[in-house]
Amino acid sequence: MSYRSKESLAYNKMRKPAWDEKYFSSEKGFFSQLWNSLKKRCNKNSNYYKNSNKTVTINNGIRGRDHLLELWERQKKLLGGPYCIYTGIELTTIAKRGNGFTGANKTNLSIDRIDPTLPYQEDNMVFCSWDFNNKKNSMTPDDCKKVIEICEEHRARN
Repeated sequence: MSYRSKESLAYNKMRKPAWDEKYFSSEKGFFSQLWNSLKKRCNKNSNYYKNSNKTVTINNGIRGRDHLLELWERQKKLLGGPYCIYTGIELTTIAKRGNGFTGANKTNLSIDRIDPTLPYQEDNMVFCSWDFNNKKNSMTPDDCKKVIEICEEHRARN
């Protein structure tokens, strides 16, 4: 059994938030957070669903953090870098722990289901900015088509 001094334990406790922020801002650490979040959203017994009206989204084939990283590498290769598939802005992996979302991370990478009625699976997922995903929210492809139709009609009238 190793002995650690009180000073050593206090130092580690004091430095842990900085170490965590550094790790979770790395691509691997950020994807660990994404994977854990995805697991919560796909588990009906998680605290994520207690006292909420959310429905469970089934994880249909995403095997883990490394699988997410593999899909991310594929998209980066397709787009020529770490860019949002919708807007083309460069995506970040800036971790802010403990205070919730402050608005400073709008360019952070986020997993988007192309069709929100389908589960998380390879052919229904892309990586985009948090900001764009938040704006898109639960809009379906059919909803998007309706918005485009209305915009085109409006332009034709004016």
